[in-house]
Amino acid sequence: MKDTGNLIYLVCDWLMRLAILNLLWITFTLMGGVFFGIFPASASCVALLKEWMAERRPHPPAFFWNIYKRSFLSANVVFLCTFVLLTLLGLNLYTSLQFTGVWFYLFFSGTVFLGGGVLMTALLTFHPLSHGMKAKEALKNAVHLLLLYPGRLLSFIAGFALLLLCIRFIPGILPLYSVNIILLLSVLLFPFKQESPKPV
Repeated sequence: MKDTGNLIYLVCDWLMRLAILNLLWITFTLMGGVFFGIFPASASCVALLKEWMAERRPHPPAFFWNIYKRSFLSANVVFLCTFVLLTLLGLNLYTSLQFTGVWFYLFFSGTVFLGGGVLMTALLTFHPLSHGMKAKEALKNAVHLLLLYPGRLLSFIAGFALLLLCIRFIPGILPLYSVNIILLLSVLLFPFKQESPKPV
């Protein structure tokens, strides 16, 4: 009975932490004018998740703010690179609509595949960015993680699909459980071994 009580407490504790994390992500994304706040806020989320997994309990807003400030420029360089690549792929996708038959499926599927690779690489840059790495190093490390664990992509896609399904049926969880779950999946499935950042 005691073990059951401990498990319930642990689950409730993590649900509360994840809810706080998502609210912090929303707040700091808005602070960056949305456009320039998404990537620094995401890197800060990853850093805080790693602290919690290491059984450390920094003060969430203060820790989040320190990582946000430190990663702001590098994270937005990665964001702009990702934005440019996705824009080019979007133009390519539009061009593919002019084709018919096998050429359409070839161009369309190839573009979607490349777009997914770009998004996944961007997602994995949050690991090195949370440790204070520059944009170029973060991109290299993200590609390395993606190549090192290609099989884990299926688990990530399955988890992402499950999250979308939950949001579809319970849209009220979106403000509390959305981006944080995606970042948690990336941290669990793609380990980045380096010492956790300390609060400034």
